[in-house]
Amino acid sequence: MKRIVAALFTVAVATSAHADAAATYASKCAACHGKAGQGAKMAPKPIAGLPADEVKKAIVEGKGKMKPVKIEDADGVAAYVVGLK
Repeated sequence: MKRIVAALFTVAVATSAHADAAATYASKCAACHGKAGQGAKMAPKPIAGLPADEVKKAIVEGKGKMKPVKIEDADGVAAYVVGLK
């Protein structure tokens, strides 16, 4: 029984973290990169599915015309972008 409760708790935390990363992406990234990372007028190159380390580096250091973005969970947002297709 304890294992089931622990597993459910782990799933709930992971789901919550994913939702937080999705909300951060929607508020900080989607305007330039598109809702699904497909690219948009400001940043036409798609970012969906890029490696997490590349996305995190761009968030933290900036890339090209993009300035660094201050967000608390750069790792979570990078993982979210990896999952975009």
